[in-house]
Parts: sequence; C-alpha cells; structure tokens
Amino acid sequence: MPNILSLLPGSTWKHPNPRLQLAWNSARIGFVVFPLFPLFGAVFIFVGLVKTWQHCGAEINQQRLNWGFALLALWLILVSLFGIQPGDALLGLVNFLPFFGFFVAYSILIQSPEQLRQLAWIVQIAALPIMLLGCCQMLGFGGTLSVPGTAIYLWELYPHGNPLGRMSAVFGYANSLGAYLQMVFIFTLGLFVDRYQQELNQVAQGGRARLWKSPVLWWLASVLVICGVSLILASSRGAWSGAIFGSLVFTVYQGWYWILGIVTAIGTITLSAAYAPSPFKQPLRSIVPRYLWARINDDMYPRQPEALTRLSQWKFAWNLTQSRPVTGWGLQSFGSLYQEYAHLWLGYPHNLLLMLSANLGIPATLGLFGLVGWILAQSTILFLNFPIQWRSERTIFFTYLVAFAGFMIFNITDVTALELRLNTHAWLILASIWGIVDRAKSNR
Repeated sequence: MPNILSLLPGSTWKHPNPRLQLAWNSARIGFVVFPLFPLFGAVFIFVGLVKTWQHCGAEINQQRLNWGFALLALWLILVSLFGIQPGDALLGLVNFLPFFGFFVAYSILIQSPEQLRQLAWIVQIAALPIMLLGCCQMLGFGGTLSVPGTAIYLWELYPHGNPLGRMSAVFGYANSLGAYLQMVFIFTLGLFVDRYQQELNQVAQGGRARLWKSPVLWWLASVLVICGVSLILASSRGAWSGAIFGSLVFTVYQGWYWILGIVTAIGTITLSAAYAPSPFKQPLRSIVPRYLWARINDDMYPRQPEALTRLSQWKFAWNLTQSRPVTGWGLQSFGSLYQEYAHLWLGYPHNLLLMLSANLGIPATLGLFGLVGWILAQSTILFLNFPIQWRSERTIFFTYLVAFAGFMIFNITDVTALELRLNTHAWLILASIWGIVDRAKSNR
C-alpha cells in the first residue's frame, strides 16, 4: 500500500469486497491530493470510479435510486436543448452529469462506517497545507503554480487574498475557500467528538483516564483552532453560518449545554452589534471587532451596487423561473441575461435552488432535490435506528449528515456546484451517506 496511506488511521483496513481494494486505495490517495492538486487527485478518484463500475456494474444497474438519476440525466439533456444557448447549456451539464456517475459508483465503494472515519481524517489532513498557504497568503506571499515544462495551470495564490483582505488560498476566491473550510471544520469537530466518546468508553470499562492526555484529542483541537481562524480570515458569511450551525448541533448532540449557552451568547452579542437599534448597538460595537459585525451587515462594503446584492439576483432569477418554468433558460444563461438586465456581469444568482429553477426549470429542480431529499430522509431513519454492530460509528455517520447540511446552508447564499473540489466533496458526502444506508438495508 502506498506510504502516504500509512499516515491515516485505519490505513491497513481491508475492503469488504476484495475486488474493490484497489479502487478504495486509489480513492483515498486521490482525496489526499485533490484539494491541493485537483488535476492529479482527479486521476486517482477517476480510477476508483472506473474500477468500481468495472467490478460492480450489475449491482449499480439494479439500484432503483440510480434509475432515478439516469432519468434525471436524460431530462437535463433534453431541457438543455431548449436553452437560449444550447451549446453552453450542454457544456454546463459537466457540473452535474459526471457527478451522477460518481455518486452511484462511490455509494457502492463505501460500504462500512469505518470508511467514513478514514475519509474524514483524509479531509482534515488534506486541508492542513491549504490553511498554511492561506496564512502565508495573508502575509503577502503569492504566485502561480503550473506543471513544470508545460502550460498546465494548477492554481494561483493571490497576495493578501481575493478579494483583497480575505483569505482565498488555492481556491482562487474567498467564498469557495470558506465553503471548503466549513466542511473541514465540521469533519474535524465530528472526529473530536468521536474520539472523545472512545476515550470515555475506555475509562468506563476500567481503562486509564487519558482524556486530557490524549494526543489525538489535542491534535484535533489544534486543527479546530487553525480552521476556525482560517474561516474568520476567509470572511464568508455563509461558511460562518455553516460552521456555527455544526458547532451548535454537536453541542446539543453531546449534551454540552454550557457550550451551547456560550456560543448563543456570543452570537447574540455579535448580531446585536450588527443589527440592533442605535442606543443598544454602539456599546456592543466597542466589544465586538468591526471585522465581524461590519461583514455581517455589509457595512464593510457600503457602496456596493444594488445589482450585486443577493436580493436583486434572487428576484431576477425567480422572474426567469416564472417566465420559463418547465425548461428553464439553459445552464450558463444567467450571466448574459443578467448583464442585459443590470449591465453588470454575474455568472449565477448565489442560490442553488433559484439557479437550478431558472436554468433547468422547476421539474428538473424538483427531481434533483427529490432524489437528494429521499437519501437524507432514509439516512435520518437509519441514524435514529442505527445498527447495533455499527454503534461505535454512529457519531461519524452523524458527522456526515451535519457536513452535508452545512453545504445546504452555504448554498442558500452561494453555489458550490460550480467549483470542482467543492462539488466533488459534496457528492462524496452524499454517496457516503447512501452507501451506508444501502448496506444497512442489505444487512437486514
């Protein structure tokens, strides 16, 4: 097995299906490399996909959920032909159709909750160099990285971030980095809670009390701090919301209500500093850093044109949906239509639901959200009735549910489907959830 996998907990774990061991090894290597070097990581991820299809094609074809994605894919192709720019619309399907194939393959490849734990560790480890580069970026370092001797571009590090003053690291834009770090934060928090429970169980069984001496807990706590600081520097309100949501959910899950009280108090003070009436907000603004409250209420960018506001984009996208509710206007059409309307280029309306309904129509949007909703409903039922043989992995499974909910929260004010790494990780989380649900059904 490659040496890089020896760094990961559970690296010697054997796949339940020996024919899929190579696919699983390749997938793990791919996701270690993918966030920092997406071009190279994608090769290993693709090998994992192909090997899974090769050995489990019959099983994939028998899944009724996969039939739903196949029908949805055909419908997306059909409505794209009716777009105002069919060529661009068909090209835009690259953000959706390949990921349907990725989902059905990886939901077969992932068959055990232990794989979820390994993937969570991989996500956390892969994020460390990105956060380090982001910190260097904020100190003024920058540059472009390409494959030596070729014109193949890998990524660019903007000095002091992009937009200026906001950490973007290798993701090119701060909001994309924020969405990624939100996922990393939730996974790390889930791993921390999972390890904390393991330590408590060891103590309960008569083992030595290593709770505050556990190097793994200290490691995870350190990563949480680094990730939290990086999230603040990315200054993405959607990512902040997702990370805070994840923190609150885990405090309730663990019964740490004193932490819940502290987080709620800090959040209330910060929001009050941003939105409370003048007699009340002024004293609070002397306590809360301007970097936070001014970013929340947009005072940091007071001269922003109305066309750049989320509300203006959402209204226009809804008007487009009402004009062509069945077929939509075609993928990648929003930019040209909005430029004609507002004389300002904007590629998408910063809301996944409205982007899909405007571009693909209401039936396609309901089809996609219906399939995802079915998966989440089944996974919630499984979580509430988790198999006894997997009881020790229940927290890890819960972490994946929270991580996907974090992506959903982020997509209320932005769109992750247009960034390759974010889109891939979102579908990986969903495939992991469904893989466990389907395996639990098979075991029953």
